[in-house]
Amino acid sequence: MSNITVWTAPQCGKCESTISFFKGAGFPPNIKDLSAPENLDKLKEIKAAGHSQAPYVETPTDSWSGLRPDKIAQTIAVERAAAPSPAVHSPSHSQELSA
Repeated sequence: MSNITVWTAPQCGKCESTISFFKGAGFPPNIKDLSAPENLDKLKEIKAAGHSQAPYVETPTDSWSGLRPDKIAQTIAVERAAAPSPAVHSPSHSQELSA
């Protein structure tokens, strides 16, 4: 599961671009719709914090509103650094050789 949440609005091109950037980098975000009735409290919280445009992006270390390629790139770099390295498999030497 991704550590990135993108709160969107209907017909939001900046929202779609933000989501596409994250997906293209291999970090598909959790997508939540701010217009959904169950997210009304979150919308109020975001507005109370001074944010006035979608998307609203939350990461473990940052949050912002609007299309911010600089913040997206920074978040992707942090996520890549935190991602576990793929396991390197060495050949097994436990098989016996037959002549």
